[in-house]
Amino acid sequence: MNLGKAQIMPTYNDGCLTLYDIVSVADEDAPDFPERKIQARNIGPIGYRELAIYDQTRLTFEQADTELTKKIAIPQWDGIDSDCVCFINGVQHKVFNAAHVISIQGYPETELTLVSPEVQYEVIE
Repeated sequence: MNLGKAQIMPTYNDGCLTLYDIVSVADEDAPDFPERKIQARNIGPIGYRELAIYDQTRLTFEQADTELTKKIAIPQWDGIDSDCVCFINGVQHKVFNAAHVISIQGYPETELTLVSPEVQYEVIE
C-alpha cells in the first residue's frame, strides 16, 4: 500500500516546549514603571518538530544583531505571538515570529522563529 504525502500526518516528536506569556507587572514602589515578567500558560507541554534554518535567514538575523536559536513547527495554534516565551530543555527562547502555514502533507501548522531573549525574564509563580 502506497501512502502519498497528503495521507501522512506530520509528527511533532523532536521535543517539547512550555509556553509563557510576557506580562507587565506593576511594583508597589514604582507603579509607573511596570516590570516585564513571564506567566505560564495553563496548558501542558507542546510537541514540536525542528525546521531547517537556511543560511540567508541566519545571515539576516546576524546583521540585525539578533541570535536566532531555533525554527520549529507545532500543530496550528492562533494564540502564539511575539509576546510569548517558551522553555525548551530549561532554556528560554523568545518568539520572534509565528507564521500559520500548511505543511507539505496538507496539515495546518504554526511555524515559530525563536530568538535568544534580550533579558532572562523572571517567572511569575
